[in-house]
Amino acid sequence: HAAMGSSVASVVALILSTTGVGALVSPAHLTRVALARAQPCHPRAAGVVASEDLYTRKPLILTWENAELVVEEAQKDLSTVFGSSQENLDIGITGALELVDVDGPVIVVRLSGTFWHGIDDRVMPRVDNYIRQRIPEVIDVEFAPPLDTGDTGPAPKFA
Repeated sequence: HAAMGSSVASVVALILSTTGVGALVSPAHLTRVALARAQPCHPRAAGVVASEDLYTRKPLILTWENAELVVEEAQKDLSTVFGSSQENLDIGITGALELVDVDGPVIVVRLSGTFWHGIDDRVMPRVDNYIRQRIPEVIDVEFAPPLDTGDTGPAPKFA
């Protein structure tokens, strides 16, 4: 914290000298606020992932088997978006996640079914984050287009 404290103090001094905020707020207060904001925020505290288990499980190496395992775990652990409970299934939430390919450090998955939330703004970022947290070697998670054959259900949508 000493190195961070000195750089924060420099920033605070610059702010005070250029804005005249010193009359309103003490430098010590600004330093405390700046240090508090500089602390790394754990993703769980930010509500990024719904599962506590994601942060207690040991990271995996990138193999096809581990990718399959993580895709299965994601569907269970992110049940709030996939509707994995009977209650959700009863009202038509049928989201599914399928592993399509592992291409070097890229995992390709496909979404199908109906979700509680919008696919682009909620489901895809959560799946991406989940997979990258579990398998740190993954540099990208790509989403294959939905199949429009009757084999895997309807294209993804949200309720």
